[in-house]
Amino acid sequence: MAIRWFLALLMCGSILAACSGSRAAEPLGATCDQFQTTPTVDQSAVVKAGSDFKVVLCSNPSTGYAWGEPQIGDTTVLELVDRAYAAPDGASLPVVGAAGGEVLTLRAVAAGTTTLLIEYGQPWEGGTKGTWTYQLSVTVE
Repeated sequence: MAIRWFLALLMCGSILAACSGSRAAEPLGATCDQFQTTPTVDQSAVVKAGSDFKVVLCSNPSTGYAWGEPQIGDTTVLELVDRAYAAPDGASLPVVGAAGGEVLTLRAVAAGTTTLLIEYGQPWEGGTKGTWTYQLSVTVE
């Protein structure tokens, strides 16, 4: 009997979770392992107008590589709210030379569809450009 109640509760919770909030529930962004597998990562998300969401991208400034300026196709649909570097997690201290993450906080401004494009490379003149590319297609409802 207890198992039936548990399963019913689990099923109702799953249905409610699927119907509520933003559908960008899965983490957006890419890990270093993902970029090692493929240098171009494309994702898509559906979000509610007025909501903020984060994109976390592998980043290691100690290598001389950095993410360039995010390019947003239509800033009336999507805007960049914040951009910060998150150091790698260590038990008590950050791990020297380890990759952390570039965290982009985006706001869904108004209904529509647009893209976010950002490239990872060496920012100086003559440096390697476009080593990694991240593209996010966003639909705002």
